[in-house]
Amino acid sequence: MKKKSVILQLAVAATLLFSTAAYAADITSTQDIPVGSSGQMEMVGTIEPSILSVTMPSFVPFNISNSLSTQNKVISPRINVKNNSNVPVQVDVTYASVDISKLKNTQWSDTGAVNANQIAIGLKEEETENTMPTDLAHARWLKANVKQDMNVMILDANQEGAMYVVGTLGQNVSESATFNVTPTFVVSRTSITEN
Repeated sequence: MKKKSVILQLAVAATLLFSTAAYAADITSTQDIPVGSSGQMEMVGTIEPSILSVTMPSFVPFNISNSLSTQNKVISPRINVKNNSNVPVQVDVTYASVDISKLKNTQWSDTGAVNANQIAIGLKEEETENTMPTDLAHARWLKANVKQDMNVMILDANQEGAMYVVGTLGQNVSESATFNVTPTFVVSRTSITEN
């Protein structure tokens, strides 16, 4: 009885061994599948893990005043941005929550061009290291309370960059009230690199 059991176990093991080998051979072989019939194909994908990490401040106070003699009427600290990723990334603004309710009789400008009762705020990438921009050329203007797709900067892998808050206001806009602008930044992988 014991001898039959051992032979049966060897037969089962041999069957499993041959069926596994046949299955493995079937995966790597090719076959034609006639129209109207079905077949199976194994697909193998590779995931390339990338962790996107960008460091930037979460709070930036700034002052805006018509008394500044430059085209840019904002004084803002330097906003340091660092790409901690091993791939290039782009930093975009997708939305800007704007509350100017304390600025009586004031309207928002999405373009940077203002009339006497308007204010406009944007972001500008640093052109000269540690120097606040005096003009508004190449500024990216924030749109108030609407979805937008505005690229602010592109950073190569492990690159550091900087930007400033810029803006202008009309002559009738009060300079004694506060207002809040809260942009939503989105970081995504990009194939574009900075020159």
